[in-house]
Amino acid sequence: MPRKKEAPSAEIATVLDNPQGIESASGAVADFASPDRRQSTQAETPAPILTLEAGTEIETQKEKENAIWHEIKTSQVTGSHLSGILGKVELLANGGLIAVVDYKAQRVVIPINEMMLDVNRPEAQSDEEYNERLARVLNRMIGTEIDFVVRGISTNGGERAAVASRKAAMLRLRRRYYFTNGANGKPQIYPERIVEARIAAVSQLAIRVEIFGVEATIRNRELSWGYVSDCRDKYFVGDSVHVRIREILGETPESLRVKADIRSLTEDYTQEKLLALKPQTNCIGKIIDIRGGVIFISLVDGVRAIAHKCFDQRKPGRGDDVLFVCTRIDEDGGVAVGIISRIIRRNI
Repeated sequence: MPRKKEAPSAEIATVLDNPQGIESASGAVADFASPDRRQSTQAETPAPILTLEAGTEIETQKEKENAIWHEIKTSQVTGSHLSGILGKVELLANGGLIAVVDYKAQRVVIPINEMMLDVNRPEAQSDEEYNERLARVLNRMIGTEIDFVVRGISTNGGERAAVASRKAAMLRLRRRYYFTNGANGKPQIYPERIVEARIAAVSQLAIRVEIFGVEATIRNRELSWGYVSDCRDKYFVGDSVHVRIREILGETPESLRVKADIRSLTEDYTQEKLLALKPQTNCIGKIIDIRGGVIFISLVDGVRAIAHKCFDQRKPGRGDDVLFVCTRIDEDGGVAVGIISRIIRRNI
């Protein structure tokens, strides 16, 4: 006897009556359309990336780039400043220099005359010599974070490029932090205030920092109570440091100058150690500098010392480790005076 054909269930019947999909208990629509129909729908409205975690969305690379360029356009329209890393220095065909800033993986170009570098040019210096000097200054700054204001955007050939001005950003910061009074009747930056600064460049005997739109040079003697033999051993481009504002000069944002130091932020224990040093004491030290026949030495405990004689047959040089013999204490000068009995290790 033939079996009777079973009637479809209510759920399957509903699907057959509505092939485009059914509404689930949660309210979501389940798509039961044919593959051809699904492909047609996706072509019209691209679906977001399907993620492993339900309910989350991933921003595509194109969407990220568009968001970044929206920030760049906003800077151009409103004059607000952005911050990026100085990535490289390029020489143009006409001999000009440009600084290339990496802003969230986007290229931003700053002409050399918009970098606001504090480099004096002697009258007798040629254009080629001056450009070489500017290139050296810029190369030492590679890796530091700088502020800029976008001045123009180009989309020629489908590629987007931005041209910016560091000078405009620095002047904007100066007006805001040095010339705009707050509720207390004075600007945010004033003498004796401790602020955070970016390290823009480092040499052996000094570091250059940017303090909210103003560049200042801090010599090695202003970094520590003891001798600093090489600033490059401790300070690095791209880092930030705390500095104390010592003096603010200039009546306008364009003429503003700042003097700062780091040494005053630490306690000076060298005087106590100096007074504890007795004559005829032998100490290991490192030669920091030699000027005018005077040898400047940093002892192991940070005490500063000077020597006028070296009894080693070899000629002493900067960076040498030596054995220093104290003969007397110069309290007024804050140094131990003595001789170098021998050179322990040459800095070759």
